[in-house]
Amino acid sequence: MKKVPVIVIFCLVFLVGCTTNSEKNISEQKDDGASWSKKRTNLFSSLDYPELSKIEANKLMKEKFDLTMPLFFERSLALTQETLLLETPAQYAIKSEAENLTIRGIVIGKKTTDQTYPGLAEAHFQVNQQKQQVYLTKQSIVIQCSASDNKLQGETVRLLLRRLGEAMELPDLDQVMKQAEQKMAQTEDDGSSQMIEIYNDSEAAKKQQSASRILTIFYDENNLVKEIDGFISIE
Repeated sequence: MKKVPVIVIFCLVFLVGCTTNSEKNISEQKDDGASWSKKRTNLFSSLDYPELSKIEANKLMKEKFDLTMPLFFERSLALTQETLLLETPAQYAIKSEAENLTIRGIVIGKKTTDQTYPGLAEAHFQVNQQKQQVYLTKQSIVIQCSASDNKLQGETVRLLLRRLGEAMELPDLDQVMKQAEQKMAQTEDDGSSQMIEIYNDSEAAKKQQSASRILTIFYDENNLVKEIDGFISIE
C-alpha cells in the first residue's frame, strides 16, 4: 500500500475544515433573526385565520406553514405587554396567499372610558420560487396611546425605547439612547406635534444589502407621546 504524503493529508483536512466553517457561517447568517430564510419550493395556500391564541398561532406556523415564529415579533409583543402592564393575552391572526404570509399579534390592555393601550406587531414572509427559499422580509411593532392623560410618557417611554432597541439589536445602544434623550428634550421644548427618528440605518443597510432598522416616536399637538414604532426590513 502506498503511503499518502503528510502534506496531502494536511491539505485535505484544511479544505474540509474550511468547507465546514463556510457552511456554518452561511447557516448562521440565514438564522440570525432579522434575515431569516429557509428552503421552500411551494407557494402558500390561500388561508385566513383571523382569531388565534398564541398556542394556536405557534402550532399553525410550525405544522401548517413550516415556519419559525419571528424573534423580534415575539419579543416586541411581550415587552409591550410587560412595560405597559397590559392585562389581556395577545390575539393572533395569520393570512397566506401565493408568495406571501402575514402573521399579526395584537395586545390591548384593560379598556376604560378614557384610555386604552394597544400594541400591534406584524411579520411578513415571502416565497421566492426561483431561489427555492422563503424569506422573513419585515417585522414591525406599533405601540399607541390616544388618551390625553396617558402613561406612555417619561420613564415608561425611555424604558420602552431601550427594550425595543435591545430587541432590535441596535448597535451602540447606549449612544443611541443618549441621542434620543437629547431629541426628546428638544421636542418637549418645541411644544408641537412631530415625529422624531431615534434610529434609522436604512441607507447604509441598502448599500450593504443587510437588514435595516428604524425606531420612531410620534408626538401629538399636546406634546405627549402618542405612538412608538419599531421596524425591521430585509428588502
